[in-house]
Amino acid sequence: MDAMETHSLTAAVRAELLAHPEVTERPHRFGGIAFCLGDRELGHLHGETVADLPFPPHLRDELVASGRVSSHGVVSDSPWVSRRVSRPEDVADVVELFRISYEHAASLPARADDRDDDQAAAPSMPAQRTAAWRDALAAPLRPLLRRRGRG
Repeated sequence: MDAMETHSLTAAVRAELLAHPEVTERPHRFGGIAFCLGDRELGHLHGETVADLPFPPHLRDELVASGRVSSHGVVSDSPWVSRRVSRPEDVADVVELFRISYEHAASLPARADDRDDDQAAAPSMPAQRTAAWRDALAAPLRPLLRRRGRG
């Protein structure tokens, strides 16, 4: 199911993220559903109306400056941002934000909690795809916004 074809935020995010065998979902401690890659939370949903996602500072700042997200309503000085969903068209943007969060988390080295038998887990995606996303995440967000018709 394509995010553009569904009006359910939960269904669209699940379809995007749970297609990766390493991604799990669990109840979020403050309600809603959290999606994780290993022990790294990719973000969580509060029903069908709000998504909270963590990003590295440079990316978080670009996303907030662009208006795509807002600082987290409760913890505004953290890496977390919030994205409200009020129209069916917003679902595709939230799915894209979760995709960026996934790609960022997948490009990071495994943490000690992610290790099995003192060996780091092997990257789950092809090296060229990981490198391409690492480059995209290190670059300013403006080109991504222009492609989406927002910059």
